[in-house]
Amino acid sequence: MKISGLIVAAGLSSRMKDFKPLMEIENKPLIINTINSLKQSKIEDINIVVGYRGKDIEDCVKDENVNIIYNHNYNENFMYDSFKIGLEKIKDNCDAIVFLPGDVGFVSKYTVDLLIKEINKKENKIVYPIYKNIAGHPPIISSDCFVYLLNYNGREGLKGGMAHFEKNTKKIVTPDKFILCDMDYKEDFYKVKNDFEHRQILSYEDCLDLLSYFNVPQNIINHGEKVKEICVDLSNSINKYKNIINVDLVKSAAILHDIKRKEKSHSKVGADLLQDLGYDKIANIVRSHMKLDEKMEDKINENTIVYYSDKLIVEDKFVDIDKRFEQKLNEHKNNEETHKNIMKKYNTTLKIKSNIISIIGRNEYEKLENKWRGDNNDLFE
Repeated sequence: MKISGLIVAAGLSSRMKDFKPLMEIENKPLIINTINSLKQSKIEDINIVVGYRGKDIEDCVKDENVNIIYNHNYNENFMYDSFKIGLEKIKDNCDAIVFLPGDVGFVSKYTVDLLIKEINKKENKIVYPIYKNIAGHPPIISSDCFVYLLNYNGREGLKGGMAHFEKNTKKIVTPDKFILCDMDYKEDFYKVKNDFEHRQILSYEDCLDLLSYFNVPQNIINHGEKVKEICVDLSNSINKYKNIINVDLVKSAAILHDIKRKEKSHSKVGADLLQDLGYDKIANIVRSHMKLDEKMEDKINENTIVYYSDKLIVEDKFVDIDKRFEQKLNEHKNNEETHKNIMKKYNTTLKIKSNIISIIGRNEYEKLENKWRGDNNDLFE
């Protein structure tokens, strides 16, 4: 099935009192972010309907390999008219379209891939995402709808046109809050800008929502919470001497590090998933929690803190490092390759422990271990 992207960016942005398509988030014009929302899912045929300041948009996207379609009457009509102009131009060259307003620029690869997978089943004519029971962008619309939508009067916009196909429409739940982007006013823009630029820092509730969405068992959630506790203690202690750990980032990565533990190569699968959701920095930490790059072993950073903390927790209980690895080595003493890999992890873990102690001191580290064992003994008073 050939799927094309249709972006509409022809309006005046009058309520924004600025020109939305060229306003920047993370040093990129909004229209470039919107294009990337489609490109990340391998949508190659991307079409943009422009009107007001169309030449400025055309210049902005000249290196993006997209098609520009002009709505010369942008000042006299509405978004749906621009949608129809674009659809009329591309309708004969695709089997479905993904539609995005020009200011919805941060939809995750995970969401768009989910929609494409569903429309490819050819069981529904329209598929669109919902987040916490609220419908968002982008809808993906099959060619079976094109004739009706082109003839629809647009009185209730695209939503009204799609309502005709309600019986052949499917809603797909996504954990992606950016499907609900709505930037009509400056305050909306700055809120989305802040949310997107801080997307790597998930709240505890956001993490639990993700784990629930992906049906992660409670025992794995409990493990992640215990690893998070170790990570926070270590990070806070280290930051007293050297402010080098992003504690909020570590919290998110620790809770989510085993999001795909039930699958083979779970660190890679989990990291790929989180990356598709737009959480690149969290994904980077999750990817390394089973095997660190050798260049990172001598560092103390978010990756090594999560790696080390994970080795101290079996299920939801603190364990002694030496005893844990001794048991593992004995279990696999007859398998030379596995024995060698376990020994490598053991040495890496001891190296990280030594580096942590070199920063916070042995006395403080031993106090932390006593706390993790449940033996407080007024050590922190």
